[in-house]
Amino acid sequence: MFKKALRVGLLFLMLCSLAACGAAGQRDTGTPDVSENSGYESVEGTQIKMITENTEVVITLNDSRAAADLVAMLPLEMTLIERNGFAKGMTLPEHLSSIETTTREYEIGDFGYWNTGPDLAIFYDDIYEQTIVEVIPLGHAETGAGTMANESGTVRLELVSEKGEQTENE
Repeated sequence: MFKKALRVGLLFLMLCSLAACGAAGQRDTGTPDVSENSGYESVEGTQIKMITENTEVVITLNDSRAAADLVAMLPLEMTLIERNGFAKGMTLPEHLSSIETTTREYEIGDFGYWNTGPDLAIFYDDIYEQTIVEVIPLGHAETGAGTMANESGTVRLELVSEKGEQTENE
């Protein structure tokens, strides 16, 4: 009887410990924290180029702090990573703001950020109903995302100026 009670007690303690660990890592991703999102300059409508050896995709950014953080890092050169036959990923040198609304929904051309990586992704195919992980939307490529399917190697992200030329942020 004592051994059974001891086992039940230990099991209870283990479950409490696991629950505490899980709760400590959780955060509410549904609603952005307005205080953290205030005080940044919106980059909504800003365009960036994603350039590989064989293709160039122009992405229009949204009004998120994460997109503004990305613009502040440009230009960047990263290695492309294949993501399950529907997206190309790129690992950033540092994290972007993650106090943003997340989603698992996507369509071809969507450009997003996964904080855990910290990785960027451009979705070039819609073979899945949704992504496996929550992604912060950063923008969208109206055309050309499908050309990323066969790309590998290095990718360069850079700003596009008002006249369609690259900027001097090199």
